[in-house]
Amino acid sequence: MVSNDSSPDQHDNVISAGRAAASWARARRAAWTDVPLAVHTTARESPPPRTPPAPLPIPAAAAPLPHHPTLPVAIPDSEPAAAERAVALLRTLAAPARQWLPRAAAAAAVIAVVVVGGRYLWNAVANRPAPAAVAVPVAAVAPGRPSAAAAKRKPAGALRVTSSPAGAQVFVDGKAHGVTPLTIADLSVGRHAVELKSDAGNVQRTVTVAADKTAEMDESIFSGWLAVYSPIEVAVTEGGRALLMDDRHQVMLPPGRHLLRLLNRGLAYDSVHQVDLKPGEVTTLTVAPPPSTMTVTANEAAEVWVDGARVGETPLNALSVSLGSHDLVVKRAAGGERRFSATVTVNPFTLHVDFSRPAG
Repeated sequence: MVSNDSSPDQHDNVISAGRAAASWARARRAAWTDVPLAVHTTARESPPPRTPPAPLPIPAAAAPLPHHPTLPVAIPDSEPAAAERAVALLRTLAAPARQWLPRAAAAAAVIAVVVVGGRYLWNAVANRPAPAAVAVPVAAVAPGRPSAAAAKRKPAGALRVTSSPAGAQVFVDGKAHGVTPLTIADLSVGRHAVELKSDAGNVQRTVTVAADKTAEMDESIFSGWLAVYSPIEVAVTEGGRALLMDDRHQVMLPPGRHLLRLLNRGLAYDSVHQVDLKPGEVTTLTVAPPPSTMTVTANEAAEVWVDGARVGETPLNALSVSLGSHDLVVKRAAGGERRFSATVTVNPFTLHVDFSRPAG
């Protein structure tokens, strides 16, 4: 025991030595093992007496402990051996501790960084807010005003077609759409050529389609009348079939478009005309054949008269004359005349008068 009259420095030295001994004991205990020692016993033999452990050798000189300068320690006379062994053990463990302590500190720092950093990263990912939905602005459409998609769409309308009799084929701008009665949607705005074809005849109309509206077309398909007027007599045929005119020069035909041929073989006249007949109406075709030419010559000076009108003197070249029969008179200046009935055709007409010969 330490006497009461010892100094404070001596008490501190004793406490330091005790702490060092306790640290040594803990270090030694960590190296102990729980495996029991092998013991060989017999039934009649008694256990051998225990031999006390040999005291640890105390080195003659040891390096001083770090951060703890070696101070003189007063050891009581009663326990000198234990204190000396504790001091010697502390000095022996000081050198390895100085080598491994920096490495252990660095390893501990790395582990701490990994643990703290991993925990921070996990919390950051777990607590990350979900991406907010992006609101797409929708343009407000004022009442009564079309939307942008509707504004880009081209305006269109519809057409309702009916006929009597029903079942007529419907063609719009040359494209077939079905048979009547029929409603055609999505037609462009404007004028369209509509044709109805049936056994009773064909009808052609021009219809105007307005935006977002339905135009109406109702046709009665029945016959119409064709009247032909011509200064010359002509035969009228269609598709090789002769059309017989009545005393009013009219013939009844189905409505629609007709391709007619007018022919006068005697005048070498041949022409083709296209007419569109409307149901129940009279369609007039007036024929105006192009004029031909007349040339009159004589062996002496003479005047030329056509249908009672003086047209010139000989030689008379390429006089424009209508097709058909004409009265021709050639009068000589010295007196006397010659009369002819001339038939002018599509081909040029030519006449030569010889007053030296008797009229024949």
